[in-house]
Order: sequence, then structure tokens, then C-alpha cells
Amino acid sequence: MEATSRDLAGADSDRIFSRQCYDVLGYRVAIGVSSVEADAAVRVALCGFGPIAVTPGPSLPRYDLVATPTNWQVRVDGAVIHTGDDFLSALRTLESRVVRAALDRRDDMFQLHGAALCLPTERVGLVLAGDSGCGKTTLAMGLMLRGFIPFSDDVALVEPATLELRALRRAFHINDEVWSRLEALGQSAPPPCDGPVGYFSPPQWAERPVPVRWVLFPQYVPDQPPELTPLAASEAATAILRHSISLSRAARVALGTMARLIERAGCYRLDVGNLAASVALVHRLVTSRSLEEPKRE
Repeated sequence: MEATSRDLAGADSDRIFSRQCYDVLGYRVAIGVSSVEADAAVRVALCGFGPIAVTPGPSLPRYDLVATPTNWQVRVDGAVIHTGDDFLSALRTLESRVVRAALDRRDDMFQLHGAALCLPTERVGLVLAGDSGCGKTTLAMGLMLRGFIPFSDDVALVEPATLELRALRRAFHINDEVWSRLEALGQSAPPPCDGPVGYFSPPQWAERPVPVRWVLFPQYVPDQPPELTPLAASEAATAILRHSISLSRAARVALGTMARLIERAGCYRLDVGNLAASVALVHRLVTSRSLEEPKRE
């Protein structure tokens, strides 16, 4: 879907054209937009969360994406939190703000900055944890081409007691470089969705919770063969807490879950070079029945 800012603004830009309800991890919000095209873009960006068949009553938090005569604005309960000329920037601000508010209300779940996936044939889960730009989204997409099903792309949700993964159906944020690397695999990459540039919603999400069996910390090493390096307990603890979103808000949950992950899951540093070889290496790790986990020191 391509549209100019003028198209997206509509004829009566500062008025709300429609308002729909979305549910993100139990956090229900009413989102208003000022045009048909803006409504379509929001539906793609938040398609994993609605819209749901609930009347947007006055008690729900209100998020608005509206075009004024001079720019785009994002408003939360009437307060302007973003102003700019670029529609995609405003859309990303809206989507990010809604998801972040939902996650802030789920301190009962351990939150790790990373992607989470599983193979339908294996009742165990895999987490790719790391900072933005480390290659975890590209690797996750490559694994999806090998049959893995995602729980999430940006934030892995782990139930502290059981270490089971829960789904966060947030659309993947994909740029042209990621698409070109996927096409280089020589497989049929999923086409970009018919929506705003940079968003991709997987055709299938993991439905049943599975326990985390591996936590990998990918780092991109160009032109090098991929390599898995087991982490000692102290290294794994440092890496998990470094990428924990929960630590600053729910330290007891974060520290307890970290200890259980070290005890029950294999933690590795993953040097990602050639994407096809890296995908194959992770696939072998997950499907191997004979792999011995490293002893923690």
C-alpha cells in the first residue's frame, strides 16, 4: 500500500475518521485515525492485536494518529507526544508507544530483548537475544524459512516459574537489507505485506507455550563461518541480565528467571556470518538429540 501524505491526511484531516479497539497482552486501547488510508496502515502495523469487537468506550486509553494541515501528530489521551512530517515515523511512534505501555503492565512475565521461536516438531523453544542491529531478526526470518514458528521478534516473553514462552504478535520490522539477505538464501522468502513499508506480519504464530531450551546471543561477523560457543554460568548470567527488560522494574522476577534459565537452558554465543550456514547450524542444534549441554562453571 503506497499513499502520499496528502492521501493519508484525508479531506478533513484533524477529525477522527474511525476508532477501533486493540488488545495487546490484555491492555485494551482505542485507536483513532483521521483517514481511510491511515486506518489501513494501523491495521497492518497492529494486526496481531486486533481490531477486536469491543466498543471503544471512554474508559479505554486513547491513542490518535491524525494529520493536521501542516504535519502528523500522535496523541495519547489528547496530549501530543509526536509531531512530524513523515507518516511512517508517526505510525512507528504510535505502534511502539502502545506495545511499550502493554509490556510495562506485564511485570509478571520475564521480558528479554530478543526473538523467540520453536519448531512444530520439537516441544522446546529458542530465544535469540541481543541489541538492535545484531542480526537476530534476519536470523529469525531465515529460521522461519526452515520451518520455525515465531513467538515474537523484538521481545521474548518468558513465564518465570515454567520458563514457557508466550506469544507477542508484534509485526516484524524489516528493512530492504534484510529482504535482500533472505533472497540470497535461494529459498522462497515470504513477500512483504501489502501495507506500510517496513512491517511484516508472519502468516503463523506459535500457539502453544513451550519451555525455553536454548538462549543464543548472536553477533554478526562478516565473511566468517558460523560458530556456537558455550557460555559459562557467569557469562550467561551477565548476558541475560544485560538484555533483560524486566531487571529495572521487577528485579526479583528477573534474577529468579535468569537463574532458572542458566540451570535449564543451554546458553551460547553465536557468531553469525553466512546466513544460510548460520540457519543450518541453529537448526542442527535444535533437532539434535545427542548434544550435551555445557557444564556450568
